[in-house]
Amino acid sequence: MAATVAAVPTNPYNEKNGAGPLLNLCEALREDNRAQLVELLRLEPSAHHQFQGSTEDYNNNSSYNNGSNEGTVAFRQRLVFSDRSVRNMMLRHVLPDESSRNSGKKKAKRTFGEEEDFPPLPKGLGIVGTRCLMLDDTIVDNLSVESDSLDVPTNIRHDDHGSAEVIFDKVAALASAVFSDDDAEDSDFSDEPDVILYFLRSNPAHARAVASKIKKWDISSSRSTTNYHGILRHRVVFLPNASLICERILLDEGILPMDTVSLHSLPIDLIPLDTDIISLEMTNIIKDSDIQGCPSESVSTIAQSLIKIQDISGVVPRVQSLGPLGEAVLTKMMNIRLDEYDYHNEDKKNNNTAANGGSDTTNIDMMSSTPAGNSDINAIILLDRKVDLVTPMLTPLTYEGLLDEVLGIDSGFVTVDENIIEPPDETEEDTDTSNNPFGEKTKMVALPLNDADTLYAEVRDQHVEKFGSFLQGQAKALKESHSNFTDKNKDLSEIHQFVKQIPIFTQNLRSLTNHIHLAELVKQTTEESEFRQRWQTERSMMESESCYDTLEDLISMQDPPYRILRLLCLQSLTSGGIKSSRYDSLRREVVQTYGYEFLFVLQNFEKIGLLRRRETLWMDTASSFASLRKMLKLINAEVNTVEPDDFAYVSSGYAPISIRLVQAATQGWLGKDELLRELPGRLVDVNQRDPPEDLSSALKRKPTINLGTLAKSLVVNSEQKPVLLVFFIGGVTFMEIAALRFLSKRTIFPYQIICCTTKIINGSSFLQSLS
Repeated sequence: MAATVAAVPTNPYNEKNGAGPLLNLCEALREDNRAQLVELLRLEPSAHHQFQGSTEDYNNNSSYNNGSNEGTVAFRQRLVFSDRSVRNMMLRHVLPDESSRNSGKKKAKRTFGEEEDFPPLPKGLGIVGTRCLMLDDTIVDNLSVESDSLDVPTNIRHDDHGSAEVIFDKVAALASAVFSDDDAEDSDFSDEPDVILYFLRSNPAHARAVASKIKKWDISSSRSTTNYHGILRHRVVFLPNASLICERILLDEGILPMDTVSLHSLPIDLIPLDTDIISLEMTNIIKDSDIQGCPSESVSTIAQSLIKIQDISGVVPRVQSLGPLGEAVLTKMMNIRLDEYDYHNEDKKNNNTAANGGSDTTNIDMMSSTPAGNSDINAIILLDRKVDLVTPMLTPLTYEGLLDEVLGIDSGFVTVDENIIEPPDETEEDTDTSNNPFGEKTKMVALPLNDADTLYAEVRDQHVEKFGSFLQGQAKALKESHSNFTDKNKDLSEIHQFVKQIPIFTQNLRSLTNHIHLAELVKQTTEESEFRQRWQTERSMMESESCYDTLEDLISMQDPPYRILRLLCLQSLTSGGIKSSRYDSLRREVVQTYGYEFLFVLQNFEKIGLLRRRETLWMDTASSFASLRKMLKLINAEVNTVEPDDFAYVSSGYAPISIRLVQAATQGWLGKDELLRELPGRLVDVNQRDPPEDLSSALKRKPTINLGTLAKSLVVNSEQKPVLLVFFIGGVTFMEIAALRFLSKRTIFPYQIICCTTKIINGSSFLQSLS
């Protein structure tokens, strides 16, 4: 079976005074993630940790000390990441310490083939460079991984303009990030590594690519004698664990029997992207469960992540789930808790038997279990993405959502051309053009988008009609503040105070300048006629109108394929399917226009339920969306987008189904049987208890109060609400995150919300993950 690592330590922050539960949880997760990674990076090259062998020695030596081990390692190592998403996650969120995570000043030296700046690599770990193995998951799933001899730039963004084959040859795409020499981070070391670590998800294509790369390295390194003890070693590190399929692939490729190769599982799963957002950064949950029919690995990973959260915050007393995946995760989580309890109880029982000369005096009464309590998190709602497939297909109208649509936000960072946030003046532009006649790629800058930027925290959830004027008002206020400080009539004390405020003033000015330039890009997009037409088409579909002619026109104009597919899926979801004759026609046009590969893409969408052929029979039932639209009041055309009183403002009138369900959960499900019948799966509502029990036992004790009443009973004072964790299984959109924040801030809503998800998605990235 796959190797495991040491259990997550108990939360060291519960004793801290004055820190809220959200901050405690995020800090604990960050420290735990970094400690586990640094512990692995300090592991001696000769230490084997293969999945066939025992992991007990390694686990016993693992120390959760935030990676503060003294001394410098005596070997060189290179970090190789399966794709850009894993690279961004590890280099931006896991490896940096707190001081450098959000710093935009000091950056690591850029190595060959890297177009972005990353935080500085920690000293003392012997890291001589980093590489990115694959260009994009959407490519490697459909292409051979054997050809990787060409060099391809890695600054191509995969958005709704189509797959990479439109831009360049498929075979060349897999050549991204060939392992050429890097600039050493430590001048005492040469560029040649002693250890190469490959960080990857449990993706079969990535496992084959790593196997191919290791075999090539093994051949080339046989000519070298400068490695640590003369041997180049490879560590294949799966995040958070290795699947049986990937282990089998490495065995079949002849990798694992090698003495120079070891296999590791590093349970770095929960990544705090913000103070109220935690992500597993897993993209293929729905594909694995509904298309490939292998949900067990994903369900286990999510369940383990919930166990980790409860190890930190305490056992959450109340859990609800909606949808098949939600129930599967809840079942697995409760089984893990029960198995762990039985394991520890058996150990205790054996110890008592030995201490009493062979007689067991332990008396365990499972019927005396009591409700769990004393948790920083008071309730959990598990939402299967299939409960609401409509929302990802829609265009968000908040600043953060539009940034993701236009530029793409990955792991809490947006990467833009340096000239966008620092436009050159006319003289510099002429000089740059003359010095760069062949249009070589310019430097890309990664900007963090989180609560560390106070301006962004205030503007991110604002509607497109508001954030432009808001930024203008901030610019005027900053200018007035500067004018007041530079008044010549100031005395010495006021001048001294001004000098102390200069760093803050400079930081605010830099942030404001960046967001003004980004907002200009967003505004340009939203003012285009194509954008407005797409929004009008979406709104018509939300009213269950048929827009087949519009879809055909957009296909004939060769609009980006995933933009078309979003509208096609939205038409099907809101109308209860597409008429059989029109469905065949539209499918034929998509395949003829964009390529035969999209025939298989459409078949996958049918398996998920995104597309459905509707037979024109008199007995054909009405759309479930039409019923949900009425029962949940999804459309609020009169919503005020500038000073909203309803989270329907996030799309100028549509309230996401998922967030309406969260709202309904706090009000109670009594009398809402008709609503629940329109949703896939069933509602599961249980109390967790100590000692733990399985789901079937928990269901025999139905909760007596709803979540809203529970919140009122937990309120100690009016300033601090109870905490509700909403976990989206299959991804969450920025539109839904904005709606959750709106709810959380309202005084009439009884909870403060943490959003946990497998991945932050938009319509295009969600559909591509299913392709």
